[in-house]
Amino acid sequence: MFRDILLPLSSRPQASENAALGRALEAARLFEAHVSGLVMEESVPLPVAFRPYGVAVEQALGERQAEMRANAQARLTAFADEARRAGLSHDGQVVSMTDGDFNPVVEHARLRGLTITPFVAGDETSADLLQALIFESGRPVLVLPQDGEGFHLERIAVAWDFGRAAARAVADAMPLLRQAKEVSILTVLADKQAPASASGPELVAHLARNGVHATLNELERGRRPVGEVLEDAAKDADLMVMGAFGHSRIRDFFLGGATRHVLDNPHRPTLLSH
Repeated sequence: MFRDILLPLSSRPQASENAALGRALEAARLFEAHVSGLVMEESVPLPVAFRPYGVAVEQALGERQAEMRANAQARLTAFADEARRAGLSHDGQVVSMTDGDFNPVVEHARLRGLTITPFVAGDETSADLLQALIFESGRPVLVLPQDGEGFHLERIAVAWDFGRAAARAVADAMPLLRQAKEVSILTVLADKQAPASASGPELVAHLARNGVHATLNELERGRRPVGEVLEDAAKDADLMVMGAFGHSRIRDFFLGGATRHVLDNPHRPTLLSH
């Protein structure tokens, strides 16, 4: 089971993210894990139109940054209070962020077994942070949607295409799969050139040897996108496990179609690995 969890938090949370915080701590309690809260203090952008900056502008910028710092500290205190009420071992800190640079969060994630991130659909910053964590931390990421109730591990769906990322996701999720009452392997037929359907029974046998009873569900794609097929098949699952597929161009990653479909409007917690 995951014993050391990172929980990145915005210093200016939306109401939906506050609700997701409770579910994140519930997951940490289920894992019996230590949770590290990391509040991201945003830097105040410099106004281009006022260069060189006068005393009044510099003073206003300083006051605004102090306000951001106070918000971050208040958020850290709120996290600590919630973790204490949940009976969790915890620690927390504030990390300074510059616009679009998530390296400080990624570096913390590399030293944790799992990162849990509340995800706000349609929010560009939330999406950029998630993408950085998935492709740069080398660790699995548990995405919690903005809507939902509680966190459970009764039924887990695993998206399987015989690819490297999917294999990594299965290995990362093994502690959770052992806890589930139902595990369904979802394979979309004729999705790729790889013999995914032939590998499905082998995956079921592999999981059985590791104490996981799983069933294979081979899905016809038809004319639908792969992500839509997986979403329909996993509608009753408490958790989706899938490899995060993406294309790299220099340092930028672009999510593959199935991954993008799931994240555009996530309906359930999703464990992603790359």
